[in-house]
Amino acid sequence: MKYCKDSDGNVYQLQRCPFCGMDVAELYSTKEDFEESFGQEFDGVNRFTVVCNFNMNGCGATCGYHDTVESAVSRWNTRVVI
Repeated sequence: MKYCKDSDGNVYQLQRCPFCGMDVAELYSTKEDFEESFGQEFDGVNRFTVVCNFNMNGCGATCGYHDTVESAVSRWNTRVVI
């Protein structure tokens, strides 16, 4: 199990990826990704997802985008693990 923090400092537990079994899941937000990629302020609706980090030998699976961090984490953690 992995722990992650959101931009407000809240800590969440992330289960292993249900597809590849790797423990490299990460929390992403559209706001943070946009600002990091383009270096300008994001003025859209912030959405959240959990992704099995492909750059850390994960498979790239995602739980889709959600309106809240809690919803994205819950969706990731409640899928059936193989």
